[in-house]
Amino acid sequence: MAESSVILIIYTTKYRLGGEQFPVVAKTLAAEKRDAGFAGEIVTRAVESKLDILKALDEIKTAGKKIREFHFVGHSGMYGPMYGTVAFPEQFSPYEWEQMEIPFAEGATAYFFCCRSARWFAPFFARTFNVPTYGFFWYTTFSRSKTKYVSAGDSTDGKLYTIGCKGRKSHGYLGAIQKRAGFMPAEEMKRFEPRPPDGDTTYDHVAELYDAAFQDIRVRKDEWKWLGEHLPKEKFAMLDIGCGNGALLDALADRLEFGRGVDESAGIIERAKLKNAENRHLEFQKIDGPVLPFEDHSFDVVTSLMSFRYLDWDPLLSEIKRVTKPGGKFLIIDMVTVPVAFREYPRLLKDKLRTKRDQRSNAAFDAALKKLVSHPDWKKMLEYNPIRSEHEMKWYLESRFPGQKVEILNMAWNSRIVAFDSGPIEKGIEVKLSYP
Repeated sequence: MAESSVILIIYTTKYRLGGEQFPVVAKTLAAEKRDAGFAGEIVTRAVESKLDILKALDEIKTAGKKIREFHFVGHSGMYGPMYGTVAFPEQFSPYEWEQMEIPFAEGATAYFFCCRSARWFAPFFARTFNVPTYGFFWYTTFSRSKTKYVSAGDSTDGKLYTIGCKGRKSHGYLGAIQKRAGFMPAEEMKRFEPRPPDGDTTYDHVAELYDAAFQDIRVRKDEWKWLGEHLPKEKFAMLDIGCGNGALLDALADRLEFGRGVDESAGIIERAKLKNAENRHLEFQKIDGPVLPFEDHSFDVVTSLMSFRYLDWDPLLSEIKRVTKPGGKFLIIDMVTVPVAFREYPRLLKDKLRTKRDQRSNAAFDAALKKLVSHPDWKKMLEYNPIRSEHEMKWYLESRFPGQKVEILNMAWNSRIVAFDSGPIEKGIEVKLSYP
């Protein structure tokens, strides 16, 4: 093996639980690589921010070395590794990964020892950096064994592994019992080859179905009520990000000085233009990436209705702050995933009854929505653009806009609709990174 070939093992220590044990996992992994005969340099490093990652990669590039294996050990969200702390979480957006240059050697591989990395992030990383990438489908846990779950408690002595494993979060209390009894095998890491998506990852193929379901956005009664309570009472200028077929701007047309809608789907933007042809003060355009084609301080309100989960959070938030007037606000309504807790059952029952009543009062919308979400192209789009977990969105938004809280509008068994009002946009905190 060439001396310029490096194994890079990075890990977190501050984000959530287990911070004291992740360095032990990294040390165990490094020792196994040595025992397997790797003669090159092995770098193990704690990384607590996105900037730490960039520095580690830059040092390797500056030294003229190449990465043979890239390992991350720590926590993750649906869109990949998490850094920082729960109080101020950081996560590279897809756009940020795509701007990055990682000095991979020929034949390199990448491994992500973190929860659910095989569901979206590992295949994304593989096709972005053209390297085979490994990840876990299930949640991860610490174990004394690589092959099955053997409790390590809080110990930081001896060998320690991070393994994918079925348990209570994925398989309920039966899974937890099997795990604790020592009968739950470790998940084999899933390998993903570098290849393009095997279907349309945008809304283009479902634009017609989406348009049919959301001709009038006011069918989303909980969301419409919340917006009415948080939008300005006087006329205002508004930008809708992820505007879809323009139904929200159309519903608010009489209250707007002017409105602009942007979306990454060309097909859905054409629907928006047709729908709002008579609303001369509304304009729609396709965008590519987290760059907003508007002047500074252009809008009183920026909205994102059921689309923020797909977006490039930190880069886009910087743009939102730029185009919003001082005193203006960013309003978000979205769906997130989280199993309902026992204490939430009374609220769940109440919301379920209200949802059933609304479905009966608008059977046409209910039928159109079911047709949309059951369509294969919709399911394929979600495969490449998954829904975020509640804690990801909650911790992110509340850390970027201190003092503001995520609200729950409607609960289901494994998902819920949440809403967030940023308050005066200039009070928000942002993360700025520099790329070559």
